Amino acid sequence: MKFQLDFTPDVSPVKIQLGDKIILLGSCFSDEIALHLRTSGFDVLANPFGTIFHPTAIANLLLCSDLENTIIQRDDLYFSWIAAGAIYNTNPEMLINKLIDLQNSLIEYLSTSKFLFVTFGTAFAYENESFGSVVANCHKMPNSNFFKVLSSVHEMNQDWNLALEKIYTLNPNIQVIFTVSPVRHIKDGIIQNNQSKARLIELTNRLSEMTPVSYFPSYEILIDVLRDYRFFKEDLVHPSNQAVEYIYKQLEFVFMDEQTRKITEQVRKLKANQKHKILYPESVKSSEFESIKNEKIANFLKKYPKVIW
Repeated sequence: MKFQLDFTPDVSPVKIQLGDKIILLGSCFSDEIALHLRTSGFDVLANPFGTIFHPTAIANLLLCSDLENTIIQRDDLYFSWIAAGAIYNTNPEMLINKLIDLQNSLIEYLSTSKFLFVTFGTAFAYENESFGSVVANCHKMPNSNFFKVLSSVHEMNQDWNLALEKIYTLNPNIQVIFTVSPVRHIKDGIIQNNQSKARLIELTNRLSEMTPVSYFPSYEILIDVLRDYRFFKEDLVHPSNQAVEYIYKQLEFVFMDEQTRKITEQVRKLKANQKHKILYPESVKSSEFESIKNEKIANFLKKYPKVIW
């Protein structure tokens, strides 16, 4: 008797190796996967402009050149239409300089990275007329400032064709992987969320027809393989830690060879051991334990110098 559908994602011919730079952009699911990659010893840049959900808003990180036009004021704080709420300042000029630095850092990272993972969260867009595009965050501004629309696949595809053109100009060899976040946007409504996810799936399908763009089935693994509310957090919207770990293991299987997976498993064990709290740090045994632990880490990093600790 079977209790789960059999599903094995296609293995990528291009593999992530230790020392490779990896960028993750998009929804909060990108942050979850980035945490696992960092814990596994990889060089990772994740969401430098904060968590962003809509494909056009993510593309704007690369396509927007008039950063001054993105600045808005709320009370005594300044924000940007292309960034999440975590990116702010009390001075507009300082915020513009910060945005320039972030964009330059992203471009530099794209120029030297081997992989770019992009996670789309929703096709519902909040458009601001003065900005002239989809905003990354409404920054608690009045609803009257925005038009909420369900973006068409055609429009989002056009934006990402332009973004990919710029990405491949910067780095012709970068591997771009799209995925759809399994996080449900229930505030839009259950039916509306499914309509949104359907458009994102169609968008990634169109984009994946372009070589060497590929697709990783995060959404399908949670919705069609795990398929149980016990794999969600208490809000019944976000994947549980167990579910995220399962999806990450699938990502490892797809994009890493067996040798790399064995090394990253050792990295995670050593890091977990390093975080272990000693009950009696003043004791001789504790001191000996610390010395042995540090020696193991030092020897491991000497053997695998490309591991980012």
